[in-house]
Amino acid sequence: MEKIVLTVLLSASLLFCISAVSNADGGRSDIRGRITGIRRAPSEAEDRIGSIMVESEDKTAKIDKANLIITDKTRILKEQNDKRVEATFADFKTGQLVEAQFVEGPTIMIYPLQVAAAEIVILNARE
Repeated sequence: MEKIVLTVLLSASLLFCISAVSNADGGRSDIRGRITGIRRAPSEAEDRIGSIMVESEDKTAKIDKANLIITDKTRILKEQNDKRVEATFADFKTGQLVEAQFVEGPTIMIYPLQVAAAEIVILNARE
């Protein structure tokens, strides 16, 4: 009986930790901050390219830290000469300022947040 109750409680806790993340304001970023970590996905990962840890410098930000999961559907851009141009995962460097929009859908709300990125823009890229 205790195992059943524990299983139900754990399942309910997990369901409460899942939340829909969306970019409701249509165009503003969900997080803006510096890259503090970069991890390439193992070669056997089908659509996952890797992930980057982004930490906001804004102490009042709703989301201060997020592990952004980058898939083959994530759009990666960089600002260059006042334009946004296509970029790749290889363009990410620790310390860069980026902004990102999350994909809409369920997200496990652990700390730091782990969420797939719809778009990531490297700000003020110099190349």
